[in-house]
Amino acid sequence: MVANILLKICSGISVCFILAGCGSGGFDPNGGLESRPLRLDGEQVMLEPGQLECGAREDLWIVGPVSDGRAVARLTQKGRDLQFNDDVQIGEPGIIVPYVQVRGSFSLKVLQMGSIRDEDAFTKLADAKVGVKIDHSCFQNNLPVLMGIRHGHFDQSTNPVFRFKLDGEWLMDQVIH
Repeated sequence: MVANILLKICSGISVCFILAGCGSGGFDPNGGLESRPLRLDGEQVMLEPGQLECGAREDLWIVGPVSDGRAVARLTQKGRDLQFNDDVQIGEPGIIVPYVQVRGSFSLKVLQMGSIRDEDAFTKLADAKVGVKIDHSCFQNNLPVLMGIRHGHFDQSTNPVFRFKLDGEWLMDQVIH
C-alpha cells in the first residue's frame, strides 16, 4: 500500500516536470511588448480618418493638397512634441490610409498576436498587430496601428515583426525590417 502511494506521488511529480518542460520557457510576447515603453525609430503608424481630422482641429498638423489626390499634413510643434517625426502622408499610392512616422519611446498594446518562431535558442521572432499609445485625446479611443514591412516598403496589411532576445528574461530587442 505504501509502495502504491509512493508510486502515485512519483508519477504525479514526473507528469508535472514533463508538462513544465512543454511550456514556452517563460516567453510571453504580449507581456514583452506591453510591459514597458519601447523605442521606435522611424516606424510608421496608420491613422484613421477621425484621427486625421482631430489632429487638424487640435493643431497637430496642417493639411494641404499636393497633387493627384495626394495630400500632406505638415506637422506643427504640437505634433512633434507627441513624437510624430515626419509629415502625415495622405493618399500615397498603394497605401489607402493616412500614415505618419514616429520616433521615441512608446507604450504598445497588442491587438492581435500573429506567428511566433524560434530563430535560435536565444532569439524568437513574433509578428503582431500593435497599437501605439500616444498621449493625446485624438488617439485614445482607437490607437494608431504600427505598419509592417513587405517587399522593402511599409505596408498597411502587414504586421511588424519583433525580435526578442533571452538575456535572463525575454526582452524585445528590435523591430525587424
